Amino acid sequence: MVRSRAPVPEGIQRSIAHGRFAEAAAGLRVLAGREPSIPVLVALADMTFQLGELQEAKETALKAVEADPREHPARVLLARVRAALEETEEALADFRAALELARPRMAPPGNGPIAVPAHQALHNLEQLIYLEQVDRLPPGTLLPVPPGVREVAQRKLGEMLTASTDEIPTIPMGGQYGRTVADPPLRLHDEPLPARCLNPRNDWNEVLAAFGGGGKGIICVDDLLTPEALAQLQRFCLRSTVWRRPYPPGYIGANPESGFFSPLLLRIAAELRQAVPDLLGGHHLNYWWSFVCQHLKPGTDIHADQSDISLNFWITPDSANLDPAGGGLDVWDVAAPDDWTFDDYNSGGRDIRAFLEQRGAHQSSIAYGENRALLFRGSIFHQTASVRFASGFENRRRNVTMLFRRTNG
Repeated sequence: MVRSRAPVPEGIQRSIAHGRFAEAAAGLRVLAGREPSIPVLVALADMTFQLGELQEAKETALKAVEADPREHPARVLLARVRAALEETEEALADFRAALELARPRMAPPGNGPIAVPAHQALHNLEQLIYLEQVDRLPPGTLLPVPPGVREVAQRKLGEMLTASTDEIPTIPMGGQYGRTVADPPLRLHDEPLPARCLNPRNDWNEVLAAFGGGGKGIICVDDLLTPEALAQLQRFCLRSTVWRRPYPPGYIGANPESGFFSPLLLRIAAELRQAVPDLLGGHHLNYWWSFVCQHLKPGTDIHADQSDISLNFWITPDSANLDPAGGGLDVWDVAAPDDWTFDDYNSGGRDIRAFLEQRGAHQSSIAYGENRALLFRGSIFHQTASVRFASGFENRRRNVTMLFRRTNG
């Protein structure tokens, strides 16, 4: 029985931080065989998962979960590995278990206020109002506050965001109303899967040829999802209170750990792998998320993904986009160097731009389109294009990203 909680040695932590996953895994295997601890098992499961060694990652994550069923990182890793292996029911069960473990940790002790950025407070407020309306619930069921106070709060938060230029203010939200807005009750929308998720098409060979040829590792695919799957995904995003990670520029993220998981999302990934086996047959779904943008606030800054192939697609109706020629993705024809770490290609916008200028990189823009998807090499630099969408909760720009990594063995 593994009971130790001895930490991962600093030398191995440095290897992980610098992206030397094979080196880190080798050291962790020695420790796991000699004096295993839960942190060592979790780190080894993570490293083998990143290396695409899925069976070893699963076995190691299972050992960590068996040692302590309440170990949240181990349960999340096990869920991700099972999703990669297309063990869908088991993956969803583990994600639900991980979410139950995480929820108590999110709430602050006592009845003190919860500090949230203004754009997240406005999003949560609008979503709770939307849910009461769309589900025909009596006013106050989810948001226990008079309508007049809601309207004032919406207006003040909107004015605060309009006035803020560089840094979005953070607000302490106290009392029953404030805490509900800061930490909404968890709701995960669920409904039966459609017959199929991807639109049938006979041009995938042309798509792949363009990807490897003139597309230089990026290709645009319109009408990715069937109308039924698109509508279901839109409902899931609008009705699920999983938007828990605010980002300073003004957008909010949802990831599997916060509840952004469903049979629909895993089916979309599986059908895509089946549709383009020459591109994704030797790959697995490694991670996924969704971002929702605040009205007139920017989305992601320039970065690259920790993936071999990325899928990015948009789901908000075109009627919400006030700039039909924009709102999509800016991409560059230069990829991140192999020796750059995750932080190098994700947290250094100024350095990345200097690197691209030095390399004479060319930028191109792909316009936003509902149900439009981009398949691209994850190492290509990209960013959200300028966003100008209509105000209102349903009109916010929403995208879904899925990362695929190579599978070994």
